[in-house]
Amino acid sequence: MLFHKVHLSPKAAKADAEIKVTPRPLYSLADKPVYILGNTAWAYFLAAKFELGGIRTIILAGEKENTSLNTNGITIKEDYQLQKLHCRLETSLWQKEEALAVIIACDSSQLKAGLLSLSKNKLKNTPIISFSLTKDKNFISDILGHPVTQAYYEGWLKLANQQILVYGQSPEITLCTNNTSETYQLFASLTPKANLTLKNNSIDDLAFWDFFCLYAPCSLITASAQKNIFEITKNKSLREKLLTCLKEIVLLPPKTLPPYNPDELLKKIFNIPSAYDFPLAEQITSGKTGSLDFISSVIQQAAFEKKCLLPATNELLKNLYEQILKKQSS
Repeated sequence: MLFHKVHLSPKAAKADAEIKVTPRPLYSLADKPVYILGNTAWAYFLAAKFELGGIRTIILAGEKENTSLNTNGITIKEDYQLQKLHCRLETSLWQKEEALAVIIACDSSQLKAGLLSLSKNKLKNTPIISFSLTKDKNFISDILGHPVTQAYYEGWLKLANQQILVYGQSPEITLCTNNTSETYQLFASLTPKANLTLKNNSIDDLAFWDFFCLYAPCSLITASAQKNIFEITKNKSLREKLLTCLKEIVLLPPKTLPPYNPDELLKKIFNIPSAYDFPLAEQITSGKTGSLDFISSVIQQAAFEKKCLLPATNELLKNLYEQILKKQSS
């Protein structure tokens, strides 16, 4: 059985409703903060986990979001946990001091504007880690004038009313660097305090395509059908469409990488938590391109270089852009 429905006892259900409020740790003036840039579920999740782990953290999210995070805080509800963790976050509109590390976790549509809140003269040798998706891998480093380490997370998060819902297991983080680098060593000292699992992959292309070969087809088909991945896998015609899309996507990675097997990818998709919704579906419903432009640009560029025809994938892209135009014109 691929998905299991868990029924909590009345006692467990009561405990589930309890919220554990964790007081903010007292920091010394010498404590350099970790700055986290972004107003995404992942940015809030990292900020809360670091803060709860005793790591001074400042989030740069935007004026409206900052007020809410500082006043009301953020709550984390993880699967199979009987308590919700809650904390208030230190916020700012710009980088005011030198940082222990800078983590970029913006939505792609807000990335360029968000980077303006960072101060080049305060970055110096600060490790910069980016989870944001960009068409140009050097986009962020060119703007900041500092090297940036790309990172990915494997996990299923949803932001709803100042609450982060974490489906399945706690997310794992992959840094695209070797495990002897200063950036990896620093992050390796932080993640245990935040109860997060850290991995590394020194081959940037491999880390990217490991992520993209699941993220892209799942995002496209769930947004096009307006159904979650559980509903897709239970519907024969939609499941076949997903498999066709997977067979096209695996043609795109460079030949220098090990080949991807669409059937193996489909097995991984079956293990995605049934309640999780890929963000692109909500973005399309709101009439925004969101991450669609990023997904489309990667696919089209790789297809051009590999001389691949992708009829099923291109049909999904066409359908989604038509949906956006219809929303914007109504």
